[in-house]
Amino acid sequence: MELKLNRERIVCSVPVLDTEVTQTAEHDFILPDYCPDIFRVLRCCIIPGVSSTGINGNRLTFDLNVTIRVLYRGEASSGISCIEQSFDFSKTVDLPADTINPGVSVTPEVEYVNCRVVNPRRLDVRGSVVCSVKVTGERAADAVTDAFGAGIQLKKTPIVYPAKRLVSAKRITVIEELELAAGKPAFGTLLRSSAIVKKGENKMIPGKLITKGEAEINLLYLPRDNPNGVPEAMRFSIPFSQIIDIDGLEDGFETDIDITAAKCVVMPKGGESESLECELVLLVGITAVKYETGEFVCDAYSTLYESECVPLEASSAFESRQLKADVSAECNMTCSDGELAKVYDMWCDKTTVSSRFDEAKGCVVIYGSASLCLLGRLNDGTAVYAEKECAFERQIESLTSPADMRVTCESADCSYTLAESGSVSAKAQLDLCIRTAAGGADGLLSEIKVFADRPKQVDKRCAVKICYSESGDSLWDIAKKYSTGAQAIEEENPPEEAEGRRALIIPIKN
Repeated sequence: MELKLNRERIVCSVPVLDTEVTQTAEHDFILPDYCPDIFRVLRCCIIPGVSSTGINGNRLTFDLNVTIRVLYRGEASSGISCIEQSFDFSKTVDLPADTINPGVSVTPEVEYVNCRVVNPRRLDVRGSVVCSVKVTGERAADAVTDAFGAGIQLKKTPIVYPAKRLVSAKRITVIEELELAAGKPAFGTLLRSSAIVKKGENKMIPGKLITKGEAEINLLYLPRDNPNGVPEAMRFSIPFSQIIDIDGLEDGFETDIDITAAKCVVMPKGGESESLECELVLLVGITAVKYETGEFVCDAYSTLYESECVPLEASSAFESRQLKADVSAECNMTCSDGELAKVYDMWCDKTTVSSRFDEAKGCVVIYGSASLCLLGRLNDGTAVYAEKECAFERQIESLTSPADMRVTCESADCSYTLAESGSVSAKAQLDLCIRTAAGGADGLLSEIKVFADRPKQVDKRCAVKICYSESGDSLWDIAKKYSTGAQAIEEENPPEEAEGRRALIIPIKN
């Protein structure tokens, strides 16, 4: 009898590219006439951002914006002055030729930055930005779910598997008019801005996904008429709502939505320093997966012929899960130049997050550090800058195995308390997203081969055999060894509750 197989298609996300692209950032600043001479550089930073990504054929192109910003004290003033310069770069990366439904993630990080004061009117800045480029593709495979004929015996296992996968990306631009709070001085020069995205509810309709949320904008600026260089801080919230087309999307899909604030530009509106215009660019990446439950063959043999099982090529994990966790990083900060009298602003510049499995406690531990930055003034009115690395650690009791996981910091909210001694108790509240994965194609079969020209040798004079099994022996392994059916062994032998060695009657199929 000819062997017939039934199969089911499994669609997985697989990594197809993991590389780095380096871009140098250099500029020779010559101060304009309206800027005071440089007395001391407080902070020199490079602010990178990926404003857009696109794929054309087998080439990935992304636009990188780099802003070099220098905060310094003037020779005739104890306040803060600022100069900056922005650059745009376009980078291209080749993708593998067989990439299907690619999902793109480009994360820029500052590798280093050096600032050298050439003279009171000139600065030389050199730095580098490293962009981590990760692309996931799609791989489909047909796994055996059933087989008939040729004396085939099957061992099955139930799994939850991805049956469909959809990918979409969109660039959202939000332009909002902002009003300074009552009593705030007119806007002059931007010293720092940040945008933290707070994701809201999502609604799924056929072929579309509606995503909502808000962006929290933090500003530190120098007032327009402020010869002392004393900055002001403001905070705004900008809501957003967007409809994103995703062909084939329907109820039953699970979505993983990543929203990044790629660009945030704040400027006076129409020359009026009391009204501001904020241009916010958000990059949205969506992966939607529909999971099904089914039984798949994980082992097989024929009672009549020699056979061979071809395993399904291993791929990425099937099931994914997102967990939200928060952790705080706390430390004390002081300034080497003297006692702090006021803190103008505090923010988290960079976070590093890792994970490990603690065997003694039987859970996953999230750990890392946050770089906290402080801008303030001393008792004599001199502007100062300080920064410190603050370590953190937290146990995640709900994760009890070292499964494949990825941890990212989605937002960081900083607070502080200034003591009379001039020290600062700083705290960063970090919102973490933990993505875990489980399951996979290991153990499943893509093919079962039965060799009809190689029949198994059977002693026709023997109808049964006696086998002595131990308590841990598998009935499937015993049946496979004697080329009979596991069900036939169960029918010939009464249930045995007692553990230990026992005798089994093995019916021989002729």
